[in-house]
Amino acid sequence: MNHLKDELRVRYQNAVAALTAVLTGTSTLTGAADANHLCRKRLKAMAIRAPKIAPDGRPFGYRVCVPWGTYCAAEPQHTPTMPRRAGPHAMSVMLRCQPKIAEWVEAYRHPLPPGPPPKSFGRLHDKVVAELKRLDLSQYYPLNTDDQGRRALLRYLRRQRIEVEGYDVTDVLSDEPTAPSSLWDAFRGHIFDRTEFDEHRIDVEAVMGVALPNGGIAKKKITMLWLLAEAEVESRAIVSWLLRVGRASNNHDVADCLARGLQPWQRRELTIPGLEYAPGAGMPAGLPGIAGALRSRCVAMDNAKSHHALDLEQAFCRAHDGVLLLGRPHQPRSRPVVEQLFSRLEQGALRMIAGGFEPATRLGDDKVSISGFSPEDHPVQLHLLEELVDVIVANYNATPHPALGSLSPLQYLQMRSQKLGWSYTPADRELGAREMGSVLIPVTIKGNYKDKVMPHVNYLYVKYRSAELDNRWELVGKPLYARIYRNDLRTMVLYQTATKPVGVLRAAAPWAHTRHDETTRKLVHQWSKQPGGLKLVGVECAIQAYMAFLRANATSSQQAVDQLARLQQQHPTLQVPPQKPMALMDTEIRAPRRGWVSLDRKRFR
Repeated sequence: MNHLKDELRVRYQNAVAALTAVLTGTSTLTGAADANHLCRKRLKAMAIRAPKIAPDGRPFGYRVCVPWGTYCAAEPQHTPTMPRRAGPHAMSVMLRCQPKIAEWVEAYRHPLPPGPPPKSFGRLHDKVVAELKRLDLSQYYPLNTDDQGRRALLRYLRRQRIEVEGYDVTDVLSDEPTAPSSLWDAFRGHIFDRTEFDEHRIDVEAVMGVALPNGGIAKKKITMLWLLAEAEVESRAIVSWLLRVGRASNNHDVADCLARGLQPWQRRELTIPGLEYAPGAGMPAGLPGIAGALRSRCVAMDNAKSHHALDLEQAFCRAHDGVLLLGRPHQPRSRPVVEQLFSRLEQGALRMIAGGFEPATRLGDDKVSISGFSPEDHPVQLHLLEELVDVIVANYNATPHPALGSLSPLQYLQMRSQKLGWSYTPADRELGAREMGSVLIPVTIKGNYKDKVMPHVNYLYVKYRSAELDNRWELVGKPLYARIYRNDLRTMVLYQTATKPVGVLRAAAPWAHTRHDETTRKLVHQWSKQPGGLKLVGVECAIQAYMAFLRANATSSQQAVDQLARLQQQHPTLQVPPQKPMALMDTEIRAPRRGWVSLDRKRFR
C-alpha cells in the first residue's frame, strides 16, 4: 500500500471492500460492484482468481485488488505449442514450451523500476533471443515481432512480481500471526518501527553575497543546496533534518542529522520579519511524554559511500541502536515515504524561494522558473535559510496529511504513543545525541624525554596537550583511546582503559580559539597544502584566518564560495580579523593556559 499513489489507494480499498462483500456472501456481484464503483466483469474475475494458488504457493487473495493486472484469465491446461503470433498469454505459452528459457526468466531478480528497463534486462532478452535463434524458431513468436518480444517479456516480469509480492488474503482475514518473510515485515505496523533517511538536492539556484577585503560585495552562485531528512513511516512526520551546501554530503552530516532526532527540540528565536510557527507546529522530539522520547528501531537509507563509513556505523551502534538498513542504489521505491516527502516540500514551499525552479522532465527541455524572484536580487544567507526551513518543517508536521485523514503527523504520533505496550526510548536523550556525534579512536602518545618534548597526541594535523600528561613519560609510545566529538575538535578525552580516563586534552594554537568540526579542519588543511594557499603561521585563530582566506579567493574559486557559505552557516557572527597588524601596545598579552612552557630559542626584537 505504501508504494501506491493516493488515487490508486482509493481504488484498491474499494476493490477490497467489494471482494470481501462477495466472498463473505453479504452482497451480490452486481450490488457490490455498484456500491464500490467497480466493473462487474472485473469483480467477477477477481472473485474467481482470489482463492487460487499463486506461483509463491499461497492464495492470490487481495493481491487481485491491485489496480492493474486483474483481468488475467486462467492459462490453458492443454499441452502447449509454440505460438506463431502475438496474443493473450503468448509469452506464458512460449515459456511453458521452453523450460530452459523459463528458468532464466524465473531466476531474474534485478529490480524493474518504472521507466526504461535496466541493462540487466537487456542482457536477459538478448540471451532469450539467441537461444530461440539457436533452436531455429525465427518463424514463431516472439522472433517474428518487431521488438522480438522485448516489451512483452518486460510486462510479463512486472506482472509476475505484482502477483507474488502483493498482499495476501491470509494477512487480512486470518487471526493467526504470520511469520515475517522479510526485514520490512519485521518492522512495520507501529510508530517508529521504521524511519527512512535520504539526501535531496533542493531545486534552487542560490546566490550569496560575499564581503570582499576591499569593502565591496560580490554576488556568487552556490553550487548545490542539500536537504538531509529522516521521516517516520507510519505518521509521515519529519524526525530530523539538516541543511548543507556543496557538491555532496559526508558521513559526518548524516550522523549530525540523525543526532538531531535524538535531542529535545525547541522553537528558535526567529529573526526574519513575518516568519512564525503555526499553532501546534513542532518536531516529534518536542512532544511531551513518551511520544517525544521515542527513537526508530530501523533506519532505512540507500547504499551511498558515506553511509558505509565506519565512523557512522560506530556512532549508530553505540548511541542510536537499532537496525541500519542499506538499500540498493537508484531504487527510490524502497524508501517511498521520504521520497514523497521531498516532493511535497519542493512543490509546497522550497521552490518558492528566490531562484526556485522545476527540473526538466524530458531530454532537451529547459527547467521552468517557479519562484519568480531573481536570486541575484535576493542573496541567500544560510543561517537565515535554516530558520525558514525549520519553520517549514515544523509547520508541515502540524498540517493534516492525506494519508492520515484529518490528523497531522504530530497528532497521529501522540494518539498512537498512548497505545504502545513497549517503547524504545533512551535513558538520556541529550547524552545519546552527543554520543551520536562522537567517535572512539586509537591514538599513540608522542613525546621525547631526551629532547624535552612533553607527551602529546596528534590528531588531524593538530597537537593536543594537557597538564595531566606532564612528565608521564611511561605513556610515550603506548596505544590509548581518545573520544573525539566531531562537531567540536578543540578538545578530546583520553582513556587509558575503557573505564579509566587520563584527562581532557586541548588543541594547540591556533585551533583552540573557535569551535570547528572535522570537515572544516580537513578543508583548512587542504588549502594550506596548495601553492600560495592558506598560511596559519602566527595567526591567533585558524577559523578566522580561514574565513578571511575564503573571502579573498571567492571571486576566483567556486570551492571558496561554497565553503564560505558553509562556514557562515555555522558561525554567522564570526568576525574576520583586521588585515593590518595591530600595534604592540594594543595587543592583548595572554598568559599560558597551563603545562610546561619554555622560552628557549625565542628571538625578541
